[in-house]
Amino acid sequence: MITLIASILVFSVIVLVHEFGHYKAAKSVGIKIYEFAIGMGPTLLKTVKNGTVYSIRAIPIGGFVQMEGEEEDSRTPTSFSTKSIAQRAKVIAAGPVMNFVLALVLFLIIAFTYGIYGNHVEFIDENSNEYKAGLRAGDKIISINGDRTYIWEDIFYELVSPEESSYTLEYERDGQIKEAIIDKNYRKIIGITSTMANGETTTTVSPSDMTSPAYKAGIMDGDIVVKINDIPVNTWDELTNLVENSNKTVKVTIDRKGEIIDYNIELQEQISVRFNTQLEKSFMTAISSSMYKTVYYIELMFKTIRQLVTGRLGSDALGGPVMVISMVGEAAQSGILSLFSLAAFISINLGFMNLLPIPALDGSKLIFLAIEGIRGKALPAEKEGYIHFIGFVFLIGFMLFITYKDILRVFRI
Repeated sequence: MITLIASILVFSVIVLVHEFGHYKAAKSVGIKIYEFAIGMGPTLLKTVKNGTVYSIRAIPIGGFVQMEGEEEDSRTPTSFSTKSIAQRAKVIAAGPVMNFVLALVLFLIIAFTYGIYGNHVEFIDENSNEYKAGLRAGDKIISINGDRTYIWEDIFYELVSPEESSYTLEYERDGQIKEAIIDKNYRKIIGITSTMANGETTTTVSPSDMTSPAYKAGIMDGDIVVKINDIPVNTWDELTNLVENSNKTVKVTIDRKGEIIDYNIELQEQISVRFNTQLEKSFMTAISSSMYKTVYYIELMFKTIRQLVTGRLGSDALGGPVMVISMVGEAAQSGILSLFSLAAFISINLGFMNLLPIPALDGSKLIFLAIEGIRGKALPAEKEGYIHFIGFVFLIGFMLFITYKDILRVFRI
């Protein structure tokens, strides 16, 4: 029930903000709005104000702003089609832009409520390569690979980048600047997370995600790990230490409601960050961190699209509605700040995807406006409508394919 309620709220707010962007931009250039709807399907509630219908539909997915002249042949002064290219571009782009603004606002709320991890080291593992290179608690990290660092994200994303196995660290201690070239730390994992009980980690586990080796092997939520390589384990530390000291595969014995099951799981190597930084609550840190996260996730979307096109990522890396709803439910159970963070990420995804030049999306409409500017006249309405219809059919098919993949993952088919 929590998952359902949280998912409806998150999707409704994100869509509301997106459509509100279109709505306000259209109003600002004098376009008549027939209807502003949240959701799809039959109308549940509606009100009429100044000639515009404001409605809530039965299916809490999607929404729309119906403007005069957008889907019809209308040449009145209040029609979308009679506005200048710049004005129409403003209306089309306003939806995705508002999604980015929403993400920024959510990141700001998180930053001002909870704080932001800055660039002063708070804890460092004495067995880490950073400690061996001379880094200590209290040191200020100035740059990594020549890039300035102000917040934890600056540090973390540089360290976990798989392109290089080492990095150059510049840090400050007692007014002195020091530099070191450090090999990244690696650890062996099977992709499980521990369930907390009375503030302590336990050997009751869950797969970390649907792509983890543990999930693919068959580990389920609530399984209790009782042995690693036939050695009994009673604590999370014992479990992780035995996994770390295994070779290419590890034998995991679990207790599932009284049934003892063995799994042989292939180990993965993962870059391990073995220090963290202090929590800060300054105004400037909150602002810079929120802007950084917003820009970072937009750049991440570009990188993901590039990897999909080049084949570095397969369709298994994609998630559809089923996976997103599952993630929303997990975030809701973790707390409101986790839910806000995931909502910001989803909002950025929606804004970015809408700007892709795929027919039926906002990005393709901007492309058609650019073509109109170059040609000096618009494409015939029926041709553009036909292209958008083909794009819509493609998107529906793609969504069904991704949903199918989600279902296969959930039921381990």
